[in-house]
Amino acid sequence: MQFTHLTAFLSLVAAASLTSAKSCNADECVSYFHGGDCQSGGYISDYVPTCGGNCFQYSSFDSILVEGNGILGTDCHAYSDSNCENELVDSGNVVTSVCVNSQGANSMRCFYNC
Repeated sequence: MQFTHLTAFLSLVAAASLTSAKSCNADECVSYFHGGDCQSGGYISDYVPTCGGNCFQYSSFDSILVEGNGILGTDCHAYSDSNCENELVDSGNVVTSVCVNSQGANSMRCFYNC
């Protein structure tokens, strides 16, 4: 009986570790969209960038809303492949916010406060 509870608990822990990066609640944020110009109707999701610049993968997105915190900047690079190798666009260091079109991107690296 206890083994069953332990197995269920471990399954929940494993599922939680596979979820995407931390969602935004304020300040620095990267949101990605279907369609150009970061239109709210095409919103997919968002996450909080870090200085780690991990390769974030998603099947296809067409624009990125890049936001700093007003003092420190966020810099995003979008790629046409899923391995963050073939760069499509670089947002530059964004302290406030900017929408960057990234037609057909499949991955990105975003850096905050580096």
